[in-house]
Amino acid sequence: EWENEELLQRTRSEIPFADLMPQVAAHQDHAILEEQKEILYQSDDLFLSNLCKWFQSIMTWVNNPPCVLCLCENTKLSHIRGPLTPDEIQGKANRVEVYFCPECNAETTLFPRYNSVSKLLSTKQGRCGEYANLFGLFCRASGFETRYILDFSDHVWVEVWSNRTQRWIMADGCEGVIDSPSMYEKGWGKESLSYILAFTPEQITDVTRRYTRKYNTPQFQERRKYAC
Repeated sequence: EWENEELLQRTRSEIPFADLMPQVAAHQDHAILEEQKEILYQSDDLFLSNLCKWFQSIMTWVNNPPCVLCLCENTKLSHIRGPLTPDEIQGKANRVEVYFCPECNAETTLFPRYNSVSKLLSTKQGRCGEYANLFGLFCRASGFETRYILDFSDHVWVEVWSNRTQRWIMADGCEGVIDSPSMYEKGWGKESLSYILAFTPEQITDVTRRYTRKYNTPQFQERRKYAC
């Protein structure tokens, strides 16, 4: 879906390009044609940083959704089921979380974990999976070559190709941070890293070394063997 041109055009219409690239805003007398936007902002690191921070402002993080009947915020996860409704199926929800409301004393609330970026473009809510999926779409719509990053220890984000530095740089829409690969191991204190893979339509690449300083330690290699 990141390569669907109709969806990319729809996504571009939501991006405040001039606000995210201040030097362009000063020359608004030179109209930016829709077909020129992708070229104009392609692989600009400053724009990527601004885009990443702005993306946080349009998304809503959901740990447990409020009750749809009484708006109680103390709902508890009851169980997880597969997609059943047409909306869940069309939105590619591989699982649907069912929440129990203590005030209503019933299972009142559903939280489908949508995988369709077209659906996420409407809902703009979720957790790291939804954030990474939708932010990847925004990066592609801005002209960046983008790949999806899966960390086996339970996190996802994207990497974007920087023309300025001629390398892939991490971009985490959850945190609003770019080019800080040590954030997970050092900043978050993650001790469970083993495999980190980058996905494009053409290939899968092991990029684990970029995100750890402990790659060659016996403990790290043992975790990789266990993950296999």
